[in-house]
Amino acid sequence: MKILTIIGPTAVGKTGFALEIAGRNNGEIISADSRQIYREFNIGTAKPTAEEQKKVKFHLIDIIDPADSYSCGQFARDAEAAIRRIIADKKIPIVCGGTGLYVKALFEPLHQLPGGETVRPARSRLMKDLKNAGLPLLYERLGEIDPVWAAKISPSDRQRIIRGLEIYDATGKTLSFYLSRDKEKRSFLPYYIGLTLERARLYRQIDDRFDMMVKHGMINEVESLISEGLNPENSALSTIGYREIYDYLVGNITLDDAIVLAKRRTRNFARRQLTWFKRIPDVRWFNADEIRSGRGRSFLPDRSLLGS
Repeated sequence: MKILTIIGPTAVGKTGFALEIAGRNNGEIISADSRQIYREFNIGTAKPTAEEQKKVKFHLIDIIDPADSYSCGQFARDAEAAIRRIIADKKIPIVCGGTGLYVKALFEPLHQLPGGETVRPARSRLMKDLKNAGLPLLYERLGEIDPVWAAKISPSDRQRIIRGLEIYDATGKTLSFYLSRDKEKRSFLPYYIGLTLERARLYRQIDDRFDMMVKHGMINEVESLISEGLNPENSALSTIGYREIYDYLVGNITLDDAIVLAKRRTRNFARRQLTWFKRIPDVRWFNADEIRSGRGRSFLPDRSLLGS
């Protein structure tokens, strides 16, 4: 069976497009976004509004607390379960999101990675090292142990840095070793639709969207998260946009500088997303403006091919 999967860079309009397709095809949307999984992270993650979620059912949004961790493997398991439930209800599953690792894990599943009690002692030690030595030193160590995995992630990605180190410390084998082993195949395949825009146009949308986030209360949202004890050591609050507003609120930078920095980092992130997605074969790419204007509707397969 084929699963319609909508990918593309941040702010290109994936969610709005998925909502339209779901509404016209009795569909439900599975979010492949590594930040929309967090409760209380709403404005800065461009999470679907309550009104949008009333129109179409979303899965894998608001599923964990901000202090918790969530892996690509867990996403793949949860997304597969959601797909099967949607199909059993005779509806069309639509995967939509910009987290490339989530999409890859779903359609190129990995062997079960070490976890639970196997890695718990190592994780405990690493959390102490994180507090005492800081994240940059842990990332440097990861680069020495597992340069392949280190090159794939950001130096600020606390969750994946710890994951790479804890697996090595617990098993003596790198995370890259586990990722390179033969992969089992799912019983479904992606039907990729990629949305893109001319770069200057995309960058304007990114800038305009962040201005709207600030206007609609993102500063208050971050203040509330700080009051709950969160800080950038939590993976959730290290998210682009949240981190810069956090730095403003604690007095490290001005609000103007925070906004400029958040926009620049988001544009850089969008460029990395495009690089990642362009490596995926068999993606049908469309200009998002043309999609919104009603042109290019012939890209969708016959409905009988989806979820069947």
